[in-house]
Amino acid sequence: MNEETSTETVSAEAVRHSLDGCLGAPAFRRSQKLAAFLSYIVEEELAGRGEAIKAYTIATQALGRADSFDPSNDPSVRVEAGRLRRVLDEVYADEGRQWPVRILVPVGAYRPIFEPQAAAVAEPAQAPPPAPVRVPTAAAMGPTRSIGTQALALFETRGQAVLALLLAVIAFLLAVEVALEIYALTHI
Repeated sequence: MNEETSTETVSAEAVRHSLDGCLGAPAFRRSQKLAAFLSYIVEEELAGRGEAIKAYTIATQALGRADSFDPSNDPSVRVEAGRLRRVLDEVYADEGRQWPVRILVPVGAYRPIFEPQAAAVAEPAQAPPPAPVRVPTAAAMGPTRSIGTQALALFETRGQAVLALLLAVIAFLLAVEVALEIYALTHI
């Protein structure tokens, strides 16, 4: 597909089916910001307002930033867009392979591109579509988070989990060394 997003080759229903699937994926359930970002850009594109999708509108309409947001001084939308691209790649590498449409956000742009997926075209999906997921609005995403949400977001990436594991191993080895030192001092 070209750089322009085209909804003529795929139906809005198929795009929404894939969007619902994405929002039901664990990575999007853990991050309300990414879910709000993806929902906003897809719905704006489907509504014919794709030209208006800019860093400022994403920040103020989807991410709950103030109207004084300045995208030239605040890279947060670019950072979230990079995270969104990575999470979309992960989701489509796994459960998203069976969805009818792949949602892409090209590097350097925020407008989504919708591509029909060959696997979904060649064979119909065996599982029923996932139930729609309610995405909270930016106003509902206040600064407080429940303990359950905090626990789910403890390790958002595998790298964070590996780092925590390494720190635990180092702490264990230090404890063993201290115990051996104590043993050596008491049995001399």
